[in-house]
Amino acid sequence: MDPATNPLESHNLKWLKIGLSQRTIQAAEAQGVVSPSDELHDELSQQWTTLLNARHLLTLPIPNLVPLQPWLSAVNLDGILLSGGNDHATRSTCETACIEYSIQHRLPLMGICHGFQCIARYFGATLIPIQGHVGCTHPVQIHENPYIPTGTQIVNSFHTLTIATLPDGFKPLATDLEGHLEAIYHETLPIVAFIWHPERPPFDAKWNAWAYSFYAKN
Repeated sequence: MDPATNPLESHNLKWLKIGLSQRTIQAAEAQGVVSPSDELHDELSQQWTTLLNARHLLTLPIPNLVPLQPWLSAVNLDGILLSGGNDHATRSTCETACIEYSIQHRLPLMGICHGFQCIARYFGATLIPIQGHVGCTHPVQIHENPYIPTGTQIVNSFHTLTIATLPDGFKPLATDLEGHLEAIYHETLPIVAFIWHPERPPFDAKWNAWAYSFYAKN
């Protein structure tokens, strides 16, 4: 079901504040914007707000500020989500700060696509190229894990890099039919990461309910 048309299943849920990392782009890359060419903009897909707000997950865009720790401390988040997108030095610094803040405070942390790669790399994984995983859908096998039901699911794919082996402390949550890692979770910390984009079609109507449970219980 399209999250834009999916009403709240419960009006009694407490709103949780979830910080989302953002892309960093130069003004010259932003269409219709008249500004100095070296000006940096932060950017976040509106699909995230549509998806998360439908389940009382309030999206708070995380600014790409250095240092970021004072901002993280001030907003008192219930969790962090490292979103998909581009690579940029400032963004990488801020996402590392988000990971370290989450570990220090045992704050639930989720990574999506680029965020999956950031988390895996932080814990020692090496990124390797992968072919045939851009602009398509394919099945994945969900393995035993503490978060979502096992089984087969059709997911989208928008990545050119994956990880060869599990990073330290992680277990596989999902793999594709060739055995490539599609989702992972930490054994002792509230950290989970997916290489697919739940905010893009095909939508899983149960995903935001699961995401709420992940952030509320940890």
